[in-house]
Amino acid sequence: MQEFWRGAGRALGVVVGFLPIGMSLGAIAIQTKLSSAVTIFMSMWLYAGASQFALVEAAKQQLPWLSILITVLIINLRHIAMSLSAQSVYGHFPRWQRWVLAAGLIDETFALEMTEEARSFPYYLGMHVCCWLSWVGATAIGCQLGLLLPERWLQFALPALFLCLLLANVRRQGRGIWAVVAIALALVLMLQSFGSTGILLAILGVAIAASVLLRPQASTQP
Repeated sequence: MQEFWRGAGRALGVVVGFLPIGMSLGAIAIQTKLSSAVTIFMSMWLYAGASQFALVEAAKQQLPWLSILITVLIINLRHIAMSLSAQSVYGHFPRWQRWVLAAGLIDETFALEMTEEARSFPYYLGMHVCCWLSWVGATAIGCQLGLLLPERWLQFALPALFLCLLLANVRRQGRGIWAVVAIALALVLMLQSFGSTGILLAILGVAIAASVLLRPQASTQP
Protein backbone atom coordinates (compact mmCIF):
# COMPACT_ATOMS: atom_id res chain seq x y z
CA MET A 1 0.00 0.00 0.00
CA GLN A 2 2.92 2.36 0.50
CA GLU A 3 3.60 2.45 -3.23
CA PHE A 4 -0.08 3.12 -3.90
CA TRP A 5 -0.08 6.16 -1.61
CA ARG A 6 3.21 7.38 -3.05
CA GLY A 7 1.63 7.33 -6.50
CA ALA A 8 -1.43 9.16 -5.19
CA GLY A 9 0.81 11.80 -3.64
CA ARG A 10 2.66 12.23 -6.94
CA ALA A 11 -0.66 13.16 -8.58
CA LEU A 12 -1.64 15.89 -6.11
CA GLY A 13 -0.47 18.63 -8.46
CA VAL A 14 -2.82 17.28 -11.12
CA VAL A 15 -5.66 17.17 -8.59
CA VAL A 16 -5.26 20.89 -7.87
CA GLY A 17 -5.52 21.64 -11.58
CA PHE A 18 -8.49 19.32 -12.06
CA LEU A 19 -10.69 20.95 -9.43
CA PRO A 20 -11.57 24.24 -11.19
CA ILE A 21 -11.82 22.63 -14.64
CA GLY A 22 -13.95 19.71 -13.45
CA MET A 23 -16.21 22.08 -11.53
CA SER A 24 -16.62 24.21 -14.66
CA LEU A 25 -17.57 21.13 -16.65
CA GLY A 26 -20.24 20.13 -14.14
CA ALA A 27 -21.64 23.65 -13.97
CA ILE A 28 -21.79 24.04 -17.75
CA ALA A 29 -23.46 20.64 -18.15
CA ILE A 30 -26.18 21.54 -15.64
CA GLN A 31 -26.81 24.86 -17.35
CA THR A 32 -27.06 22.93 -20.63
CA LYS A 33 -29.92 20.94 -19.05
CA LEU A 34 -27.99 17.70 -18.64
CA SER A 35 -28.81 15.89 -15.41
CA SER A 36 -26.29 15.50 -12.60
CA ALA A 37 -26.42 11.70 -12.96
CA VAL A 38 -25.62 11.82 -16.70
CA THR A 39 -22.83 14.36 -16.21
CA ILE A 40 -21.15 12.45 -13.38
CA PHE A 41 -21.47 9.15 -15.26
CA MET A 42 -19.86 10.83 -18.28
CA SER A 43 -16.86 11.83 -16.13
CA MET A 44 -16.64 8.31 -14.71
CA TRP A 45 -16.83 6.54 -18.07
CA LEU A 46 -15.56 8.92 -20.76
CA TYR A 47 -13.01 10.60 -18.45
CA ALA A 48 -11.58 12.97 -21.06
CA GLY A 49 -11.93 16.64 -20.23
CA ALA A 50 -11.58 18.14 -23.70
CA SER A 51 -13.97 15.60 -25.20
CA GLN A 52 -16.49 16.14 -22.43
CA PHE A 53 -16.50 19.91 -22.89
CA ALA A 54 -16.96 19.42 -26.63
CA LEU A 55 -19.77 16.92 -26.05
CA VAL A 56 -21.61 19.28 -23.68
CA GLU A 57 -21.22 22.21 -26.07
CA ALA A 58 -22.43 20.13 -28.99
CA ALA A 59 -25.43 18.94 -26.97
CA LYS A 60 -26.20 22.56 -26.14
CA GLN A 61 -26.21 23.35 -29.88
CA GLN A 62 -28.41 20.27 -30.49
CA LEU A 63 -26.00 18.88 -33.07
CA PRO A 64 -26.64 15.39 -34.50
CA TRP A 65 -25.31 12.61 -32.28
CA LEU A 66 -23.22 11.20 -35.12
CA SER A 67 -21.30 14.47 -35.45
CA ILE A 68 -20.84 14.56 -31.67
CA LEU A 69 -19.43 11.03 -31.72
CA ILE A 70 -17.04 11.85 -34.56
CA THR A 71 -15.87 14.99 -32.74
CA VAL A 72 -15.14 13.03 -29.55
CA LEU A 73 -13.27 10.34 -31.48
CA ILE A 74 -11.10 12.87 -33.32
CA ILE A 75 -10.22 14.71 -30.12
CA ASN A 76 -9.21 11.43 -28.51
CA LEU A 77 -6.97 10.28 -31.37
CA ARG A 78 -3.98 11.35 -29.28
CA HIS A 79 -4.64 8.41 -26.95
CA ILE A 80 -3.44 6.03 -29.65
CA ALA A 81 0.02 7.63 -29.65
CA MET A 82 0.04 7.84 -25.84
CA SER A 83 -0.88 4.17 -25.50
CA LEU A 84 1.91 3.12 -27.86
CA SER A 85 4.43 5.20 -25.92
CA ALA A 86 3.14 3.90 -22.59
CA GLN A 87 4.02 0.38 -23.70
CA SER A 88 7.60 1.13 -22.63
CA VAL A 89 6.30 1.71 -19.08
CA TYR A 90 3.52 -0.89 -18.81
CA GLY A 91 4.95 -3.54 -21.12
CA HIS A 92 6.38 -5.77 -18.37
CA PHE A 93 3.12 -5.87 -16.37
CA PRO A 94 0.57 -8.71 -16.76
CA ARG A 95 -2.13 -8.05 -19.32
CA TRP A 96 -4.91 -7.37 -16.80
CA GLN A 97 -2.76 -4.74 -15.08
CA ARG A 98 -2.04 -3.06 -18.41
CA TRP A 99 -5.78 -2.90 -19.12
CA VAL A 100 -6.44 -1.32 -15.72
CA LEU A 101 -3.75 1.32 -16.23
CA ALA A 102 -4.84 1.99 -19.82
CA ALA A 103 -8.30 2.94 -18.53
CA GLY A 104 -6.73 5.78 -16.53
CA LEU A 105 -4.21 6.94 -19.11
CA ILE A 106 -4.78 10.66 -19.73
CA ASP A 107 -2.53 13.54 -20.73
CA GLU A 108 -1.56 14.36 -17.15
CA THR A 109 -0.74 10.82 -15.97
CA PHE A 110 1.10 10.17 -19.23
CA ALA A 111 3.27 13.26 -18.68
CA LEU A 112 4.08 12.18 -15.12
CA GLU A 113 4.94 8.62 -16.09
CA MET A 114 7.15 9.61 -19.00
CA THR A 115 9.28 11.93 -16.87
CA GLU A 116 10.37 9.51 -14.15
CA GLU A 117 11.93 6.07 -13.76
CA ALA A 118 9.80 2.93 -14.06
CA ARG A 119 7.71 2.17 -10.98
CA SER A 120 5.52 -0.63 -9.68
CA PHE A 121 1.91 -1.31 -10.64
CA PRO A 122 0.53 -0.09 -7.25
CA TYR A 123 2.38 3.22 -7.71
CA TYR A 124 0.81 3.87 -11.12
CA LEU A 125 -2.56 2.63 -9.86
CA GLY A 126 -2.48 5.13 -7.00
CA MET A 127 -1.68 7.93 -9.42
CA HIS A 128 -4.51 6.98 -11.78
CA VAL A 129 -7.12 6.43 -9.06
CA CYS A 130 -6.28 9.78 -7.43
CA CYS A 131 -6.66 11.66 -10.73
CA TRP A 132 -9.88 9.85 -11.64
CA LEU A 133 -11.53 10.43 -8.27
CA SER A 134 -10.58 14.11 -8.28
CA TRP A 135 -12.06 14.59 -11.76
CA VAL A 136 -15.31 12.83 -10.89
CA GLY A 137 -15.53 14.64 -7.54
CA ALA A 138 -14.89 18.04 -9.12
CA THR A 139 -17.59 17.33 -11.72
CA ALA A 140 -20.06 16.42 -8.96
CA ILE A 141 -19.30 19.66 -7.09
CA GLY A 142 -19.79 21.64 -10.28
CA CYS A 143 -23.17 19.98 -10.83
CA GLN A 144 -24.29 21.25 -7.43
CA LEU A 145 -23.06 24.79 -8.12
CA GLY A 146 -24.09 24.99 -11.76
CA LEU A 147 -27.37 26.83 -11.34
CA LEU A 148 -25.80 29.31 -8.90
CA LEU A 149 -23.17 30.64 -11.31
CA PRO A 150 -23.81 33.11 -14.14
CA GLU A 151 -23.27 31.42 -17.51
CA ARG A 152 -20.84 34.13 -18.65
CA TRP A 153 -18.47 33.13 -15.82
CA LEU A 154 -18.07 29.71 -17.41
CA GLN A 155 -17.44 30.70 -21.03
CA PHE A 156 -13.67 30.68 -20.43
CA ALA A 157 -13.57 27.02 -19.35
CA LEU A 158 -13.24 25.25 -22.72
CA PRO A 159 -10.61 27.61 -24.25
CA ALA A 160 -8.73 27.59 -20.93
CA LEU A 161 -8.64 23.80 -20.86
CA PHE A 162 -7.12 23.60 -24.34
CA LEU A 163 -4.61 26.31 -23.51
CA CYS A 164 -3.54 24.40 -20.37
CA LEU A 165 -3.17 21.16 -22.33
CA LEU A 166 -1.06 22.90 -24.97
CA LEU A 167 1.21 24.71 -22.54
CA ALA A 168 1.67 21.57 -20.45
CA ASN A 169 3.31 19.94 -23.48
CA VAL A 170 5.77 22.72 -24.33
CA ARG A 171 8.76 21.11 -22.59
CA ARG A 172 8.05 17.64 -23.89
CA GLN A 173 7.27 18.47 -27.50
CA GLY A 174 9.74 21.22 -28.36
CA ARG A 175 9.14 23.26 -31.51
CA GLY A 176 6.14 21.28 -32.71
CA ILE A 177 3.96 22.54 -29.88
CA TRP A 178 4.53 26.15 -30.87
CA ALA A 179 3.18 25.39 -34.33
CA VAL A 180 0.06 23.88 -32.73
CA VAL A 181 -0.33 26.95 -30.48
CA ALA A 182 -0.08 29.24 -33.52
CA ILE A 183 -2.66 27.18 -35.39
CA ALA A 184 -4.96 27.23 -32.35
CA LEU A 185 -4.78 31.02 -32.04
CA ALA A 186 -5.36 31.48 -35.77
CA LEU A 187 -8.40 29.20 -35.76
CA VAL A 188 -9.90 30.93 -32.73
CA LEU A 189 -9.47 34.35 -34.34
CA MET A 190 -10.91 33.21 -37.67
CA LEU A 191 -13.84 31.23 -36.25
CA GLN A 192 -14.85 33.28 -33.22
CA SER A 193 -17.61 35.02 -35.19
CA PHE A 194 -19.35 31.63 -35.61
CA GLY A 195 -19.96 31.34 -31.86
CA SER A 196 -20.14 27.83 -30.37
CA THR A 197 -19.95 26.22 -33.81
CA GLY A 198 -16.67 28.05 -34.36
CA ILE A 199 -15.33 26.66 -31.08
CA LEU A 200 -16.12 23.11 -32.18
CA LEU A 201 -14.47 23.70 -35.57
CA ALA A 202 -11.40 25.12 -33.82
CA ILE A 203 -11.27 22.04 -31.58
CA LEU A 204 -11.29 19.74 -34.61
CA GLY A 205 -8.59 21.80 -36.31
CA VAL A 206 -6.30 21.79 -33.28
CA ALA A 207 -6.81 18.04 -32.74
CA ILE A 208 -5.85 17.28 -36.34
CA ALA A 209 -2.84 19.62 -36.20
CA ALA A 210 -1.64 18.06 -32.94
CA SER A 211 -2.04 14.54 -34.35
CA VAL A 212 0.14 15.45 -37.35
CA LEU A 213 2.75 17.71 -35.75
CA LEU A 214 3.20 16.04 -32.36
CA ARG A 215 3.87 12.48 -33.37
CA PRO A 216 6.08 10.68 -30.86
CA GLN A 217 9.67 10.53 -32.05
CA ALA A 218 11.48 7.23 -32.09
CA SER A 219 14.30 7.06 -29.60
CA THR A 220 17.80 6.71 -30.99
CA GLN A 221 20.70 4.94 -29.38
CA PRO A 222 24.01 6.86 -29.15
